[in-house]
Amino acid sequence: MRKTTFVIIGLTLTYAIYVYPVTVLLHLIFDFKIFQKHFLLATIILSISSLWCLRTKKYQPLLRQVVHYTMGVGFIAFFIVNPALVISYFDPDSKFHIGIIATVLILLTCIFSLKNGRDVSVKKLLFESEKIDRQLNFAFISDVHIGSNPRSHLEEICSEVMLLDVDYLLIGGDLFDTSSFKAHDLEPFLKLECPIYFVTGNHEYYVDGYKEKLEQLQRYNISILDNEVVSFSSINLVGVSDNQSEEKQIQITNALVTEEMYNVVIIHKPSIWEKVSQNVDLMLSGHTHKGQIFPFNFFVRLKFKNVYGLFEDGSKRLYVSSGSGTWGPRMRLGTQNEILKISIQPI
Repeated sequence: MRKTTFVIIGLTLTYAIYVYPVTVLLHLIFDFKIFQKHFLLATIILSISSLWCLRTKKYQPLLRQVVHYTMGVGFIAFFIVNPALVISYFDPDSKFHIGIIATVLILLTCIFSLKNGRDVSVKKLLFESEKIDRQLNFAFISDVHIGSNPRSHLEEICSEVMLLDVDYLLIGGDLFDTSSFKAHDLEPFLKLECPIYFVTGNHEYYVDGYKEKLEQLQRYNISILDNEVVSFSSINLVGVSDNQSEEKQIQITNALVTEEMYNVVIIHKPSIWEKVSQNVDLMLSGHTHKGQIFPFNFFVRLKFKNVYGLFEDGSKRLYVSSGSGTWGPRMRLGTQNEILKISIQPI
């Protein structure tokens, strides 16, 4: 039963994203029928190809690019062709022109999304605490996704971090996401003079030979916090790995915090916030990408209560980053790649 449900959902999503927008445009411009039998065969082929591409640990660059970018374009197109289809029912004589306008809107939106997916912005936050004896500055990045994004994207991120004059760089997981990733892609980190601390995300574990790749991070000035803590000045920095249950993550977090110090917890997903918030001064997470392509953020909200931004519970804070890179297509709509600069100063 579960397999049948999975197949039905997979075929439905494939049709909605990859096939349906094309059929609607053909209907509007050339008066094709929207539902035709041969589109079912196309849906099955695309569904199998997409599933294989997304689940295999072997890197298939051409297929992956096709699957990812058609996914992004199809998702944007789905939310443009449906209003166009509705309008055409009320004004059937303008159906051709409506189809042309919809096509142009899809192209312009995709071009904007592609450009936006390559830009990186800097966001700054200032916190105060009586636990802090001197100001400390951190940069936080997450979801760089080297693989989906080229090395040049990491170079841009590191160049921005260098300008921020921070004491530490914190990385919240999903640093790389495909087996095409090579350790030397991390060379831009060697330009940074500050210590770098990293926790794993979910994508590292999808990569073939991920253990060896993680071991190589230390060559590039990156220290992995695998359910570990490091203390400096008045900061207690806790790193929690992703490949374990939420219950285990909660236990580890609560065991590693220190009441008299300012506790900063790096964890890839923001899922456990409400269970640890009373013991944590600041939790930094990513994973959600803020939905990456609007309106996918509404779907992400079904899984994660805290999708993006700063959340406060008294003096306790959670920040969920939109990520410093993109997964899949290098496209963003309604979101931005971001680097976070956090300054914590005494009261």
